[in-house]
Amino acid sequence: MLKFTAVLAVASVAGSAIASPVLGDYASYTQVSADQVTAISLEEGTQGTSSTLYSNMDAGAGFQAFPADTGPAGFDDYTSTTASQITLEELRFVGGVTSAGGIMSFEFFNAAGDTLVDAFSVAFTDAGNFIYTITLNDEIVIDGAGILQVSVDAATTGQWFLSDAAPTIGSEDNTFGGANGGAFSHRFELTGSPVPAPGAMALLGMGGLVAGRRRR
Repeated sequence: MLKFTAVLAVASVAGSAIASPVLGDYASYTQVSADQVTAISLEEGTQGTSSTLYSNMDAGAGFQAFPADTGPAGFDDYTSTTASQITLEELRFVGGVTSAGGIMSFEFFNAAGDTLVDAFSVAFTDAGNFIYTITLNDEIVIDGAGILQVSVDAATTGQWFLSDAAPTIGSEDNTFGGANGGAFSHRFELTGSPVPAPGAMALLGMGGLVAGRRRR
């Protein structure tokens, strides 16, 4: 059974170095509907899928979090298994909101933290903390290595959980964005498809043209 701790008392989160969008301004974000979100309890496990490009979901010594609050719930870096951009198909994370209908936004920045690459928002049906799976039907394109910031709408409070386990797929800078000098980092997982580079797309087009000529 996974251990669960509601309050992280061991350390403080490092100060954010990224230029966040205006909190609560969700009009420019893709809105993810409730039927695209599934949840399991924290005790049921964190199994991922074989197509995952980055995963940092293990509970380690136990999931831990700061008290529920509004505004930024935390940020952390990731380096996936691809250098290309990613068409994000699924995001998993550990956390939640304290009131039904509460909104969280997932904001993806470049690795330097100075450019918002893409973002989406979710209004969660239930209150409480879970291992959430968010399936993205709309195209969200993120960098293969970057920063994820999670923000909570002012109408509710929420949490994004951490643990002391290392990523199982991809890597991170454990001194960035977590807590306790890098001993804890946020729990999330990215599944998607690498975006072909423009040169590769051109080659694919030429290949199709050559094949078409051969069929004549």
